[in-house]
Amino acid sequence: MVEHFTEPLARAGCEVHLTAPLYASGRTDRTRFEQIVSNLLANAMKYGSGKPIELALAQDGETITLSVRDHGIGISADDQARIFQRFERAVSERHYGGLGLGLWVARHVSEAMGGHITVTSAPGAGSVFVVKLPRLVAEAQ
Repeated sequence: MVEHFTEPLARAGCEVHLTAPLYASGRTDRTRFEQIVSNLLANAMKYGSGKPIELALAQDGETITLSVRDHGIGISADDQARIFQRFERAVSERHYGGLGLGLWVARHVSEAMGGHITVTSAPGAGSVFVVKLPRLVAEAQ
């Protein structure tokens, strides 16, 4: 996924530091997982323009954890409560563009795969989005 973002990352002036095991396994929907990574990486570029982005993937027992950290504008505690809702944004659309759907989609896709997404942030201190997914998605009965 990071390779697909080479040009946009260069335009945004963002360097990506990737930490991932040589091998990670899990039965998740690859297309949906890529959609989560894409949305979080796009937000990190947009709100942390010109600053490094740290992308990490880890597996622990029955969980896959993806974290995306930017060093951008950050999000106030009041806004963190609503940014995962449809059409919600923490900033003016005039200055940053977009529809306010990326985090909503990431939340719904995470939940559809049995996981969840959280954010830790403060204004001026950047943001860390963490997605936790089960390594084995239960088969439909």
